[in-house]
Amino acid sequence: MNIPVCIPEFDENELNAVTSVMRSGWIARGEELELFEKELAAFLGVNHVVTVNSGTAALEVALRSLKIEKKEVITTATSCAPTANAIIHSGNIPVMADVSKEDYNVEPEEIEKLITPKTGAILPVHVYGRAAKMDRILQIAKKQSIPVIEDCAQSFGAKYKGKMTGTLGDIGCFSLNINKVITTGEGGFIATNNNSAAESAKMIRNYGRDPSGTDYCYTHFGHNFKFTNLQAAIGRAQLRKAHKLIEARRSKAQYLRGQLKDIKNITLPKDDNEMVWFSFPIIAKGMRDKLKKHLEDRGIEVRTMFRPMCDQPYYKAMFGERTKKYPNAEYVGEHGMYIGCYPKLTKEQMDYMVKSIKEGLMVHE
Repeated sequence: MNIPVCIPEFDENELNAVTSVMRSGWIARGEELELFEKELAAFLGVNHVVTVNSGTAALEVALRSLKIEKKEVITTATSCAPTANAIIHSGNIPVMADVSKEDYNVEPEEIEKLITPKTGAILPVHVYGRAAKMDRILQIAKKQSIPVIEDCAQSFGAKYKGKMTGTLGDIGCFSLNINKVITTGEGGFIATNNNSAAESAKMIRNYGRDPSGTDYCYTHFGHNFKFTNLQAAIGRAQLRKAHKLIEARRSKAQYLRGQLKDIKNITLPKDDNEMVWFSFPIIAKGMRDKLKKHLEDRGIEVRTMFRPMCDQPYYKAMFGERTKKYPNAEYVGEHGMYIGCYPKLTKEQMDYMVKSIKEGLMVHE
């Protein structure tokens, strides 16, 4: 049996939407794009959504739209490369904070320890579909008058105490990559209630051009970060079934948790009816790599959880060997892995994964 870590949920709706746009000739920019931004804003309950070509671009645009430059940006030690990359690309310096071993998200107390006069923003990442402890993070940020930019690449549709992730801080940044809750293949967007930031973001994504005049006037340093009408058509079809996709992920996670909850030698994430289960994380202390190989030999794709970003080769080449310790991030990176938790998973596939995990743990106990 072959079980990948992700399969996108496409059907005739996406196919028809793409066909319609191709026939119209409006491939790059058009009505679908404008409608998609409005519908995303309505879904999240914000005033503005600005689409870009990736989640990485969304993070850079967010930082630059708030005019944060040559500052320290505090973020999690446990994240994918784009978080740190975007901070560096925007002319800032990433400062890493340790995480919780329970939910793998950045610890607010660790953020607070790192604040200095050079701090320009706090950038929490809602990893694996679960929101970080935003009430405490926002409290810290407010006390110090520091903006908060949420990295919601893996948490579209997740909530924190009833509010959507991406709407709690100053700007929320989202990815529409192929493995995300809703996808357009590639792409991303920012969500905000900040009028000025939204207007700046629109210019930054379009080479920095001021759209108010007819001549080519560039008021910002910008990029070609534009999203397309073709992608927007796919996105609108995806958005119409977003709640269904989220509930399907929750249902799969609940089943897997139920089948694995009493198994020794693994730790499962706490249940949370507000998270969206981007994936199904598992901590297998001391036997992660052996269990991973056991599952892969049986056709089950497995990804290791993020190790501390500051240990990545390019990061060490740029900033040198780290002096700070990240015991929880190191623990998660050394012992954590995840398997798929997406709508197309069948009961037969999930039972096969559960059986294979149990077998692998017995063999390597």
